[in-house]
Amino acid sequence: MLLIKSGYMAFMLGFKKRLSGFLAKHGYLLTRVEREPDPSLSALLAALRKQAAQPLSMVCLDNEVKIQSEILRVFPEERVSVYSPLFSRNDGALMTGSALPPAPAGRFIVAVDLETFPLDRLVAKLLWLKQADALLLRARLGTFWAGKLDLCYLMPQIHDFGFHLVDVISSFCDSSPQAPSGNSILVCERNPSAVSRRRGSRYRVVEALTYLSDPIVKRKDFQLLAGRGSLGFAAGVCNPGAIREGGQHYLVLKAERTPWPLQKTDESRFFTSAQPLLLKLESDNHIAGADELAMDGAPDTSRVEDFRLFKFRGEILSNHAVISKPHHRPAMQRPLRLELMQTRIGISTLNVSRKLLAWRGYPATDRPLARTEKNWVFFTDGDRLFLLYSFSPYVLLSAQNWPDLDFKTIVETRLELPLDGDGLTLRNSINPVDYDENHWLHIIHKVHPGKQYSFWGVLLNKQTLQPTRMTARPLVCGWRSVSASIIYVCSAIVDEREVFLFAGLDDSTSAMAAISRERLDAEWVDIPGKEPNTISEHQISCVATRNVVAVQPGVVPRAAISF
Repeated sequence: MLLIKSGYMAFMLGFKKRLSGFLAKHGYLLTRVEREPDPSLSALLAALRKQAAQPLSMVCLDNEVKIQSEILRVFPEERVSVYSPLFSRNDGALMTGSALPPAPAGRFIVAVDLETFPLDRLVAKLLWLKQADALLLRARLGTFWAGKLDLCYLMPQIHDFGFHLVDVISSFCDSSPQAPSGNSILVCERNPSAVSRRRGSRYRVVEALTYLSDPIVKRKDFQLLAGRGSLGFAAGVCNPGAIREGGQHYLVLKAERTPWPLQKTDESRFFTSAQPLLLKLESDNHIAGADELAMDGAPDTSRVEDFRLFKFRGEILSNHAVISKPHHRPAMQRPLRLELMQTRIGISTLNVSRKLLAWRGYPATDRPLARTEKNWVFFTDGDRLFLLYSFSPYVLLSAQNWPDLDFKTIVETRLELPLDGDGLTLRNSINPVDYDENHWLHIIHKVHPGKQYSFWGVLLNKQTLQPTRMTARPLVCGWRSVSASIIYVCSAIVDEREVFLFAGLDDSTSAMAAISRERLDAEWVDIPGKEPNTISEHQISCVATRNVVAVQPGVVPRAAISF
């Protein structure tokens, strides 16, 4: 065993030396980037105590022994006070035999067990809590996941009491927020300090707001449509693009013949596994019919998948990913290497009656393209066709001289979003659809480590062509909304009363969720805006008449600002 390990180490050292030499010839230096370790409670308390100009006291309203032990590692016993007042869950009244802890002298920090003490009721009884330097609010992750606590609901209370959420600690659980048995401590400061603004704190705060807030779409809202073995496809049917036509819902999905573990070992099977499938849904959203779609004129040696549907000038069109292997034909029994593949977005016409997807071509843009291009979405407004290239930064293109697939950039700007700052990109998910007279409904997402997806709803203003509102909490969240980590919301259909969301689960299953518009409308918040830049009178008049305006990168039409 020692010889095997020694041989492996020698191989790795040799590989590192050869790689360093290769990179040096091309002007690069091989180095190591260390990830900052997540904070511990004792380290945070020690930093807060060190920076305080006066001695700090610790008030502990938490019976968790591990919390108390961490506190006593940092604070001397005489500066720690532990209390367990009992409050009625029904009316918040102090129960018989319980004594209220007195207001401490000088500066202090308070640790609170949120599961025992509802924050609003506790502060109503102990007004001196508002004078604390910091509140450390602890609860088990399972309490959030069960819906008994909701961080999105807690945040306004925290702000009303004069505190800011600056960090999140999971000291006693090695796993991420997927582990419902662990503890999370919300670090809330009255006057946020440099200690709180360390690297990684923004990531942890945004992650907590995502996974400790109750999503809008619940498990009970989802209905499974098809999965592994359905309709004759052993590896599943997933990622439905949806559209309403003639009062009927139609879906175009990716059906897989070969399981992914086998595709990875044989690139030829990767290119022959996927099949576009057309489903027709009944009024109760059960499948009324399924037909394989023929692809007419698609590029040779390519795989077409992830279909999104939209209507333009009387036709049903699909934008979709096209994966190809440049310069070489796929080989049998050769392991698949996706990094060598090229992925582009193509457009085809869907003919429902003929069960046909007719290839139209690749959109041409005025932007340089990478080897892998995904998450482009399309939407229309009368005689205008738009291509939303990316959401963050917000880059919007418009079709020129249709049916030529020529698109020009008309808006390029950076948005100030409440979910920024964690290093994860917000990406497009669906083709935006009509929501009301003034807005399109768009859905965006982030991918967290472990391929856990979370989604938010966004309203795009039809006058400004830019986002003006988004949901305060996640619209859909992996594991929280449905029993799957990999959930991808692919499309939406909106009617007068409901919003229908169509999603793929674990790259193998199709599902649909229906929620009322009333429920969604209760969650919109304004997106913070920036000061508009000046533009010409001609541009202002063009925006006012809803004609497309070519805008310089970073410049937002004054008439377009409605934040």
